[in-house]
Parts: sequence; structure tokens; C-alpha cells
Amino acid sequence: MRYAARTHIGRVRQMNQDCFMARVDSTPWKLLVVADGMGGASAGEVASQLAVGTVVDSLDEYLAQELDDPAEVLRAAIFVANDRIWKLAQEVDAYAGMGTTVVAALANESLVVFAHVGDSRGYFWHAGELVQVTSDHSLVAELVRRGQLTEAEAQHHPQRNIVTRSLGTLASNQADVRTVEWQPSDALLLCSDGLSNLVSHEELAKFLEVVTGADSQQVMEHEADRLLHLALERGAPDNITLIVAVHAPGGEGA
Repeated sequence: MRYAARTHIGRVRQMNQDCFMARVDSTPWKLLVVADGMGGASAGEVASQLAVGTVVDSLDEYLAQELDDPAEVLRAAIFVANDRIWKLAQEVDAYAGMGTTVVAALANESLVVFAHVGDSRGYFWHAGELVQVTSDHSLVAELVRRGQLTEAEAQHHPQRNIVTRSLGTLASNQADVRTVEWQPSDALLLCSDGLSNLVSHEELAKFLEVVTGADSQQVMEHEADRLLHLALERGAPDNITLIVAVHAPGGEGA
């Protein structure tokens, strides 16, 4: 697996409440996680860091194992993260009401397990096509699913940042999980809504087409910078975080 990751505070926010982590040094499983915190003062930052840290710590012992049910292992790690955020929010007044989105990918040579809560997204590039694997847990996404808004209307809706599910805001929360098969030259992208709200599906597809068509880490890093700068050029009212990963051919594996 080759990967590149970027995070940026954006043009408006006073703090970066996004968090990410990549564990790609283990075999057979690699783990990528992105979280987008919400809450006053530093609470959103606390929630996102706790979510990412808990998921990574919970899965650490499993990454070197053959797993019978990787989807359940990932879902369980996110469940633990929710519990820890919820309990801390109940114990510390300054953290009351804090929460975070999360999107994670657990990948080996042949499978990618995506799990998410909230509107941070997971995308999958395969055979020249980009698919949004996750379904946003947000007000506008629900209105689109009901046919009350078009995708174009949702992109500019004033309430597009309202999430309907997040980690830590309920005592119990189950992630949505989906598993896909992947192979050399396939790719995945995890991102917070600070990117997906400003860059179109078609632009993300072109980005991944270039990344998967290249054979060097340098090109991947350059393209990750270019994608970040595109969001910044469009005003970047929110924090921006992305992780792109390619199932590299030639023995580099997943």
C-alpha cells in the first residue's frame, strides 16, 4: 500500500478539530482512520483524537492476525470509541455534548472494510470508476434519499453540515460497515466534509485516476497537495483532512 495524508485548518476556523492516523506497517492488515470533531472550545478536538486513538489502539493486536470477521472487529473498535467519548462528555463539563464523525478502512491484500458514523466519507476507485462507499448520516443526505432534495441542491443547502449521527452523542452507537474486494491499482479515499463539500465527485475521480496511474510516492504526494490546495482556493470554511491509499502492484501489496 502507498498512501498520502493531509490535514489543514482551512481559511476560517480557529482550530483544527479533524484528526487522522494511518497504520500501514503491519501485516496482513492496514488501518486508516479520519475523524471530524464537533463541540465548543477544544471539545471537538478531544472527541476526534479520542476516536482515532481508540480505534487504532483497539485494533493494534488484530492487525498482525488472520481475521475471520474483520468487519465485526472494526465495528467493535468504533463502538468502544463511542463509549469512551460519551463517558468523558458526561464526566467533564467542558466536554458536554461533544462528538465526532469517523470513517475508517481496514485493508489486506484482497479486502477493504469501510466503517463510518457521520458525514466523513469513504470512496473506492476500481476499474476506472469512483464509488462513494459510505452514506452520509446528515440531514441533507436523508432529504436526498427521500427525494426531497437533488444532489445539486444538497451541495449548497444551508443545513448541509448538520449530522444526524455522530460518535459520543449517544450512549451507544453502531457504525455502518461495508466490505469490498480490491486489487492492484485500486484505491481508496477517506476524507472529512471539509473536502467533500468543496470538491465534486468528478474532480475526486480525476484525482484518483492520476494517483492510480502513477508509479511513485512523489506523484501521490504532489496530487494530495494539489487536492488540498483546490479546497483552499474555494474558501475552505471548514477543516480539511484526506487520506488516499493505492493497492500498489509489483509486490508492495495492500
